[in-house]
Formats: sequence, structure tokens, C-alpha cells
Amino acid sequence: MKEYIDTRTQYLSYITSVRGLSVRTAAAYETDLRKFEQFLSEQNLDYLTLTPRDVRSFLAELQRSTLSASTVNRVLSGIKGFYTYAVRYGITDRDPFDRVKTIKERRRLPSVLTEQEVRQLLDAPGDGFSGIRDSVIFHVLYSTGCRLSELLAVNVEHMHLDRGEILVRGKGDKDRYVFLTDEAVSLLELYLPMKQDLQNRNQVPPDDRDALVINNRGRRMSPQGVHYIFEQYCLSLGLAKHVTPHTLRHSFATHILDRDAGIRVVQKLLGHEHISTTQIYSHVGIERLRKVYEKAHPHGRRK
Repeated sequence: MKEYIDTRTQYLSYITSVRGLSVRTAAAYETDLRKFEQFLSEQNLDYLTLTPRDVRSFLAELQRSTLSASTVNRVLSGIKGFYTYAVRYGITDRDPFDRVKTIKERRRLPSVLTEQEVRQLLDAPGDGFSGIRDSVIFHVLYSTGCRLSELLAVNVEHMHLDRGEILVRGKGDKDRYVFLTDEAVSLLELYLPMKQDLQNRNQVPPDDRDALVINNRGRRMSPQGVHYIFEQYCLSLGLAKHVTPHTLRHSFATHILDRDAGIRVVQKLLGHEHISTTQIYSHVGIERLRKVYEKAHPHGRRK
């Protein structure tokens, strides 16, 4: 087992230093490879001498678990990459997973808000630091389409309010510019002096002073803190949908596609590496069109 652990460590170092994958991706692969390690240990197997029967047994164990199809596929992807590395560098001459296919996933359309529902959310916060801060969160997420992790990593120096732009770092540590509406810029101009004043009063350390989004103590906001803010506003507004920061990202993409932005433009704005990831939003538009047709057309309603 020590040999497997050593090879795993080398592989994880390889995918970050040579392939340029992010630390977060490497951590996910490490978690998945530990699942494989547990299986090898429980079955008293050597990873270099696995038989097709051993592989089928591992696959059956994954499918019996509570893991989603996408998670199972990620586990398989990590293991396949591990064996590809081992073969390439002469650790083994065979990959027992080379003929294993990923599980077909059921494609689910992302939940989106209507433009009216988005406006309700944008208008919900009140005055005062917390209200203005919450407005900034909602407006920036919706006007840029950025991920929550990208927003929370933004420092003040990354913003160019004169141009209505923010530099964000996406998956794979790739930087891109996202764009702010005039309304978002106005809110940020109101918020930034309030943020600085709060941090001065709380004598916040330098590491947190640079953060754009902060909590009521002046420290960089956590993802859990933002999710809690969303939950509270959705409860107060009585929204029936489950709304998260990612819902605003989905809504942003769907709404600008509805207004004839090209799919390639949306791909760039969202920071998607592959166009296939972005195409899900065109399906959302088609689904909405179908529902309107069925509701409005005399012969369109299903019985």
C-alpha cells in the first residue's frame, strides 16, 4: 500500500505542477483516490495487479453508494488519470480501467429566476451597511454571472469602477474580466467607503482589508455567510424556488441568451473552458419556449 500512496502523491504533484490543474481540483482527486485506496485495503489488493473482476467489484461498490452519477464519474476520471500517469512513467505497463466507460448522467436543467423575481431580490435589501453590502452581493453576482468563489476572492484592487469591470480568477486559476451594470457600480461607490469605515473601527488585519465582500466584523465573507443571506431574503420574499448564488449565475446566462447574446459570448462571460458546458443554457431557453407554447397555443396543451 505504501507504493500506491507514494505514486498517488507523485501524481497529485504532477497534475498541479505540470498539467496546471488547480489545488482545489487536486484535492478532489486526492479524496477520490483515497476511496480507491480504501477499496484496495479492504479487499487486500495490489493496484498494479488488478483483474477485470476486481475493477467490476469496485464499480459495483461505487454504484451501490449514495454518490451521484457525476461524482462517480469524477472518481473514475481521477483513477483513470492516475493509471495514465503510472503507465507513462513506467510504474506499470497496464491500465485496468482503460475500457471502463463513465456512467450516463441524466441532464438536469438549472433552476433560473424570471427577470421579475431577480428584480424582487435586487430591491429587497434596506439601508445601512448590511443592506448595502447585501445589495452589492446580489447585483454583482447577477450583473457579472461570476461564481460565488470568484466573488469572494475579489479584492478592491481587482475592481475598475471607471470602466465597470472586475478581474476575477476562475477555475484552473484563469483570469477574466466581468462587467458591471451602472446600478452595480453606483452601489459599489456607496459601499466601499462604508466598508473601509467599518474595517477601521474594527482594526481589521491587512489580509482582510483588501477583501471586497466582508461580514459585519469587517472580515472576508465566507461562502456559508453568503448562503445564509440568500436563505433569509428568500424566506422574507416568500420565493417558492430554492435560490442560491449559483441561481443568479444561471439566471444571468439565461437572460442574456434570451436577449440574443451569442452562446460564445456567454461562454466567455461565464469562464467556461468548453462550449458544451455553456450549451445547457440554450436548453433552458428552449424549455421556457416550449412551456409558453403549450400554455398559449390552442392545440399545444398536454392532457
